[in-house]
Amino acid sequence: MTGIFSDRYKLSLLLASLFMLGIGVSFYLVYSLPYELRLSSGYGVAFSPVYIALAITFVLGCIALIMALRYRTELIVYKDRELEANVAQQEAENANKTTISLSGITSILNSGGTQQEILEKSLHSIAKELEAGQGALYLPREVDGKRHIFLESGYALGLGESAEISFEFGEGLLGQAVVTGNTLFVDDIPEGYVKIVSGLGSAYPKFLLIVPIKKNGTVDGVIELASFTRISEDQKKFVEEAGKLISDKIKKQQ
Repeated sequence: MTGIFSDRYKLSLLLASLFMLGIGVSFYLVYSLPYELRLSSGYGVAFSPVYIALAITFVLGCIALIMALRYRTELIVYKDRELEANVAQQEAENANKTTISLSGITSILNSGGTQQEILEKSLHSIAKELEAGQGALYLPREVDGKRHIFLESGYALGLGESAEISFEFGEGLLGQAVVTGNTLFVDDIPEGYVKIVSGLGSAYPKFLLIVPIKKNGTVDGVIELASFTRISEDQKKFVEEAGKLISDKIKKQQ
């Protein structure tokens, strides 16, 4: 019984039920009175239960309707806020995810081969997805007590197989990315910073994306991509999500 009175919705239903019951009782009392009864004939006492029942019914009905309307308003406001919260949460989740399929990267990472082969295939797949003109993947190593990131795999770099490129942690954009763990995007690359060479000539890309390969805050490498066309937010998220998958693969093989 206490549960009913503590729940305003159930209480309003109870009062509404009593309201309907009171109406039924009132009609019954009026119907059961003899037709010939008149207040002027001294039968006012016989009408007293009718008046009392009608008065109580009216009061209960008003209370029930007021409570029902107030509860309905509160319920609507609550549902609206709950819906807004769900939409905001969904938007936040979607904002951190990509709509570009990661199935290609997943397939490569699950395939056989050495780490070098897997990372090279992964980089090529990412570069092709973004239509990047050039790409590089770096992994960290410690040399003489200093931490560096070394070029592990390249895409259209135009370098010889024996070429070795490395940066100290904190050195340049790549070194900053591995230290901070933040994605960097440059939409106005200085001329000469990156040069893409092919059999048909050479050109300078305009956009540069640097994405740390990380998961749970630990940076396990860096992906660098240069492009002639602007890189969208969805493409950035794709590279970040691919980086997480690659990070898992690196950790499992270490």
